[in-house]
Amino acid sequence: LPPRVSLAGPEGIGKSTFGASAPSPLFISQEDGLTGLDHVARLTPETFADVLAIVDELTANGSEYQTLVIDTMDWLERSIHSFVCTRDSKAGIEDYGYGKGYKVAEQELVLLLSKLDALRQRQKMGIILLSHVHIKAFNSPDGTTWDRYEAKGHRGFTGILREWPDACLFAVYEVFKTKEKGEQREKVIGGDRVIHTQWSPGHDAKNRLGLPETLPLSWEEFDAAVQANRPDKLRDEYTALLKTADMPEADRAKWGKIDVATLPPDRIKNGIAKLKAIQPKK
Repeated sequence: LPPRVSLAGPEGIGKSTFGASAPSPLFISQEDGLTGLDHVARLTPETFADVLAIVDELTANGSEYQTLVIDTMDWLERSIHSFVCTRDSKAGIEDYGYGKGYKVAEQELVLLLSKLDALRQRQKMGIILLSHVHIKAFNSPDGTTWDRYEAKGHRGFTGILREWPDACLFAVYEVFKTKEKGEQREKVIGGDRVIHTQWSPGHDAKNRLGLPETLPLSWEEFDAAVQANRPDKLRDEYTALLKTADMPEADRAKWGKIDVATLPPDRIKNGIAKLKAIQPKK
């Protein structure tokens, strides 16, 4: 199945362009983030109920599109708040009582994600969820505090969005510091736009796809990394290298008894690295 991807990053960095570069995308636009991408197919639902109806329609009948992109999830959260408040005759999300309205909204998000899972399973559509970020103070349990990027939205809502995808990505400009001879202060130089795929103190990110820690902000680069780490390709490479490895036959037999089909990608890649190190010299 195509991966479920969440991409968060600051305004204007290229999140929509990333989604627009995926195979045959259809955007559900909650904001005007597609400036300059007039060729991209999009729908602009007025309510969250319309969003659910679109996903149900795609799941039931399919379409010519291969990827569904929601742009953006923080704007969709507002749409969910409006939907549940209208449905439940509330003036605002706080009228449910302390914290209760946000839990109601989270239930609707879980419903949407379950429908997106069904769409992916039935129609083999990829799913990309885009989000804005802001800088928030993080209070560590050990008493230290620092600033970090976080996806915009209520903490419970964004927590669910971090758990669901196969790849939760963070996009940012790579920054370098330099100091000229004779100068007292360092200068900050903006660099390329990159994707982080693993958690750090400065941002949230994760992946279950065996991706490298950073990638250029490009769908093509991301997809190439995903394809290179597909378990079936890794297993085939492992098997081929084992046949030619420069090792005693008794050791080869022991390696051959390992059930590679049950190993996660990282373990297979470790085995591949070891087998490459003992290949016959050409």
